[in-house]
Amino acid sequence: MEAEQPLEDLIVIHPHLLQKFMRQGKDFANLLALYTFYTYQAKLQKTNQPLATDEFTRKGMNWAMDRVKKTKKLLKEMKLIAVVQKGYYSYIQLPFIYTKKKIGELLGNCTKSQKPKESEDLAPKETEKKEVKAKPKPSTPTLSTIFDRWIEYCNKNNIKYGKNNLKYWEKKLKNRVTIEQKEAVYMAINRKWKDFYLIPIKESKYHKFLGKSLMMERACDTLLDVNKKNGRFIYQFKNLKFSSTATPFQLFERHEYKQSDIKIPPLFSEFKEKILSVVKRF
Repeated sequence: MEAEQPLEDLIVIHPHLLQKFMRQGKDFANLLALYTFYTYQAKLQKTNQPLATDEFTRKGMNWAMDRVKKTKKLLKEMKLIAVVQKGYYSYIQLPFIYTKKKIGELLGNCTKSQKPKESEDLAPKETEKKEVKAKPKPSTPTLSTIFDRWIEYCNKNNIKYGKNNLKYWEKKLKNRVTIEQKEAVYMAINRKWKDFYLIPIKESKYHKFLGKSLMMERACDTLLDVNKKNGRFIYQFKNLKFSSTATPFQLFERHEYKQSDIKIPPLFSEFKEKILSVVKRF
């Protein structure tokens, strides 16, 4: 029996891209075939800029040269490929396929380009996947899927961006609670903006609660993040996670505690000595 191919070797074409091809009418099949061929070569050569001259493509596709050039020109006009000429050789750059090295350079430690999407009341009316969050560090809400949702929107709407844009956007979202990340990004998407805007930290309704603790049925140690879903606030603490209809202001007004408020009982030996000293007086 033939062994299964690992997931990373699959060639995936997004439904949005298929729709763009379909809108080209009779050229749909040619566009899909040639783009798939280029993507296949990128996989084989392990680069997002494979070597694929017109002659090489003609032989590989078993097409006439006119057909190759016409379809290639359409892909260029749709900005799905770019041609990089290096001497005699012609390389096909695929801007929506990133190497691991490229992603590492652009996003630092954020090296997974395909993360689950998150479904939320604030989100645009599109089908999205559930959010899967890694365990965060204290006082550092993760960028999680919000950043990816913004990049996907930019790609779909041909909003050009480079390394500096990615670092700028990442910096704006960093250390901001998830609920504020959503509000900023989804508002920009719904209004067709080319950038998103977060209110200053000093004006934030939620940031001031990060790092604080609650004492309810049990201790909720160090608030890390605040999210909102289906009308309920989701509180991520260092030791647990729960949801509530109460706002952070209401919760912390009732249940906040500090380590300095906890009275430490005296050691038993010290307590014994005090009792003995009292007894000796009588």
